[in-house]
Amino acid sequence: MTPPRSEGFVRMPDAEFEAILTRAAEEGAKRALADVGLDGDEAALDIRDLRSLVDCIAVGRCAVSRRVPP
Repeated sequence: MTPPRSEGFVRMPDAEFEAILTRAAEEGAKRALADVGLDGDEAALDIRDLRSLVDCIAVGRCAVSRRVPP
């Protein structure tokens, strides 16, 4: 079935368009996480570990900057 067109554009109900956008965004996010190895059962733990590591780096930078004279 060919979708209806108006002035060269495909026409569809707003709800259908929103559903397509939502599905595309979810699939894209899943693919991006899989590409960097943050998918599967351990993904949440891995992300928490990464956040903790970043926090430690930030704390370390603050501590060093306070100890090093300008």
